[in-house]
Amino acid sequence: MILPALLCAVGLPVGFLLIRRIPVCKPPKTHGAIRLSIIIPARNEEDNLPRLLRSISASVLQPAEILVIDDGSTDNTALVAKSLGATVATSFPLETGWTGKAWACHQGAQRAVGDTLLFLDADTFFVDRGLDRIVARWLHEHDRKLALSLLPYHAMNDVYEQLSVFFNILMAAGAGGFGFVSEPRLFGQSLLIAKETYVAAGGHAAVRGFVLENLNLAQVIRSAGGRILCVGGYGSLHMRMFPQGLSQMSNSWTKAFIHGAALSDGLVLASAIVWISALWSTLLLLVAPHDYGRLSLAVVYLLFTVQLFWIARQLGSYRLLAFLLYPVPLAYYCAVFARSAARRSLHRKTVWRGREV
Repeated sequence: MILPALLCAVGLPVGFLLIRRIPVCKPPKTHGAIRLSIIIPARNEEDNLPRLLRSISASVLQPAEILVIDDGSTDNTALVAKSLGATVATSFPLETGWTGKAWACHQGAQRAVGDTLLFLDADTFFVDRGLDRIVARWLHEHDRKLALSLLPYHAMNDVYEQLSVFFNILMAAGAGGFGFVSEPRLFGQSLLIAKETYVAAGGHAAVRGFVLENLNLAQVIRSAGGRILCVGGYGSLHMRMFPQGLSQMSNSWTKAFIHGAALSDGLVLASAIVWISALWSTLLLLVAPHDYGRLSLAVVYLLFTVQLFWIARQLGSYRLLAFLLYPVPLAYYCAVFARSAARRSLHRKTVWRGREV
């Protein structure tokens, strides 16, 4: 009985230290005027852009402009964007020392006519009145030094996407400030910020060489006197991240997560290790030949299942089976993380959208 009680006493509280609650944008009543430029860096996004651009067109609030920065696409990204009413700018050749996304965002900010900028990934999209909710939330703060970032709600259609659950949870824990052991940073998929605050911080030029530019951008915004607020995207901004299959999903998480771990707050990283260790230990003790208190361990396993369900359902359309069988996505997480760590230690690059990162 001692081991199950210890796992329960340590593992469950640590999980809630990582994520306590994920706030969302409430339906707007009214909001003031805003001159908004939406900037979308796009590299081979002909499949994703229609959904995002149509969701913007369906919004009550309409931006002053929608800028799609075509970052060396080899498909019909530019043609699709123009046909749906966006202004398309062809990116200049990638300069040395820049990542492709930071370079595209930098050019978009320079061209923007609005006094407020909304950077969006092409695989995001607004749900009913989502854009209005986001802008109203930002305006509600009455602070033009505020940088608002949403973690889009992960909309999933295929079974393999359920394997992302631990990546989503730990990404939210590391960047959102949704628990007790971290401060809010920024999510890479969205950023709403006043242009003067963006310029004062140095913009994407200040983080030009970082794969996870969002985490570093949060630091430079704070250094320039800005403030960070992160919220969940449920009911406002959703995303479909990996429609092309398991390989696309694995390469994306391989690209991102070892860099994210290196930039994580020490307390967040330590808490994540303790929590994951408790999850694994519960399973291993439950199936071990020696009886360490199987009934009690089964109860702990179910408690972890409930905890995962409560946290992850705020982040995406996860199914109950993904939590009942949580060792499967947990094993996937550990395998991809190990792959990412090995590639980094060997100084090997991951190819993403035709570029090495």
